[in-house]
Amino acid sequence: MIFYFSGTGNSRGIAEIVAGRLGDRAVNMIGADPLAYEGKDAYLGFVFPVYAYAAPEVMLKFAGRIAPGNAYTFAIATFSNVTGEALEHFSSVLPLRSGYGIKMPDNYPVLNKILDTKESTLQKLREAKPRLEYVIGRLLAKAEEIDTLRGEDAHRRTYELAPQFNERMRVTGPFWVEKDRCVGCGACEKMCPAGAIRLREGYPVWEKPDCYACMACLNRCPKEAIQFGEYSKGKFRYFFKGFDTERYFKEDT
Repeated sequence: MIFYFSGTGNSRGIAEIVAGRLGDRAVNMIGADPLAYEGKDAYLGFVFPVYAYAAPEVMLKFAGRIAPGNAYTFAIATFSNVTGEALEHFSSVLPLRSGYGIKMPDNYPVLNKILDTKESTLQKLREAKPRLEYVIGRLLAKAEEIDTLRGEDAHRRTYELAPQFNERMRVTGPFWVEKDRCVGCGACEKMCPAGAIRLREGYPVWEKPDCYACMACLNRCPKEAIQFGEYSKGKFRYFFKGFDTERYFKEDT
């Protein structure tokens, strides 16, 4: 079984492809019961995005409640720059036989700098496809290794900056909506894994003080009406549509 956490689709897409190739199934960890896992699978995998050099806290808590049995355990971390020691940190919660990083387009357009453009997004997707094929081959061989791009000062970044992110950056206060663009479709409410959004009088309201900072609502809003703070407006938005780059940036997709 392969559990995934995914806001804008990178990790879900990879989990589903890997599951298909391993003859397994991909399961969204949101709503799943970790205590119901029976530990009888040949593979037990986890696919997640890297948030501030670590796995999302919700995924770590989920994995920490699973008894892996004799399964071959692995994790795949999707990341836009480097992973830090995200995989090693995850393995301290649930011991891994192997772990891999796959560089994917960024989905965090809320900073005062541009992390990815349309051009760099397409390039990352082109490079990620053969990397994924390589990773699948290693999983089929049941290799035992950690293979990722950790970056500089990896240990400190993971163990110091990730807790700061969880404390300071997962607040919902900075979210706001451009009411003249919002059409009240309710997509944001339906897709929020934290259940933080509700429609009131046709507009989204963030009812919880914090969420998972997955940016699903911001990136997948069909009208780009959702903003975060002062920097997201006008920034390039992204969500995964597969590795066929022809599917991206067309008006009808």
